[in-house]
Amino acid sequence: MVMAMAEKLKPEEKRQKLARAAMNVIWRDGYHGATIQSVANEAGLPAGGVFYRFPKKHDLAQAALETMQGEFIPLLDSIKSKGAVGDRLSVFFDYLDAMTPRRVSHGCPLARLMLDMPGDADFDPARKIGQGVFDALIGWVTDQLREGGLAADRAAIEGRRIVLRWQGAIVLAHSMNDRAILDDEINDLRQTADALIART
Repeated sequence: MVMAMAEKLKPEEKRQKLARAAMNVIWRDGYHGATIQSVANEAGLPAGGVFYRFPKKHDLAQAALETMQGEFIPLLDSIKSKGAVGDRLSVFFDYLDAMTPRRVSHGCPLARLMLDMPGDADFDPARKIGQGVFDALIGWVTDQLREGGLAADRAAIEGRRIVLRWQGAIVLAHSMNDRAILDDEINDLRQTADALIART
């Protein structure tokens, strides 16, 4: 059954399936708990395919981060066309709301992998991808606040602060297994962003 499914997929489709599986396994089990076999099982593909495409474990980490980057950055880009600044920020916070259940149960996949990765140089390319995703997120919020009338330096501070508060709330909500912590923080962040652009 697994082999039949594997034969129907094109090589790039197999790679994408394995990269997504790596992301899910690392998110669930942590980088150190993830194994080649668990990634293969998650993808429904033979373990040999994982070894072939990702010969070292840091290759799996990089593939997982590339998957996050490939989903998150286009999502932010798609919100750019959602009307006025207030409308775009509302859609953005709706998106954070939609992610809440999995963030409470597993934490933030990006932060988890970034924290779990060993510090050696083999992981530098993967680390840069993860940092780039966080930079894009902070930059997107900053751009909205600046377009909403905040001065550039203030927008940068507030954009970083919004992302920081959201990430901190994820850590606490996950640690306490308490969704209300994250719900309350996202609601407060909505009000904070609305107030920032209304004052200008």
